[in-house]
Amino acid sequence: MHSAPIASFITFTTYGMWLHGDPRGSVIQSKGTAKLLGHNPKLQNYHQDKLTYPPVKLGSDQRKIVLAAIVEHCDVKGWQLFAAHIRSNHVHILVGAYKPDLVADFKSWATRKLRANGYDMPRVWTQGGSMQYLFKDDEIKEKVDYIINQQGDMMEYYVCH
Repeated sequence: MHSAPIASFITFTTYGMWLHGDPRGSVIQSKGTAKLLGHNPKLQNYHQDKLTYPPVKLGSDQRKIVLAAIVEHCDVKGWQLFAAHIRSNHVHILVGAYKPDLVADFKSWATRKLRANGYDMPRVWTQGGSMQYLFKDDEIKEKVDYIINQQGDMMEYYVCH
């Protein structure tokens, strides 16, 4: 086992498309720990009522732009990108880097690229996201499998071979 993380598994959602209380579950970060929230219609309705902009569902062109931004960001930073899968309502990234603001880094790069390509949405992403540090090579293999093979129909993706 490595003493420092060797990778970060990142997930974030598009604005308004995967709210706390959703039947699929969601993760909430609190005081350095992640808690899985189950289906709670009242909580989901509460968050639905708080939306100030329309929910964002990424189309094929938008997903391609987000993927290109992630690949470019990793290239610029010199990080190894193990896998990424851009879905219509969420993003998974497995990258050989670890630092507290990785989620914000990827979201801001993707947002800038979307806006530079004419997609002027007031909000693209839900606040926050989840990040899990990985310490073992077999954890990386498991997450790559999850990102690429366990998300339903393939959308825009990247996998390091």
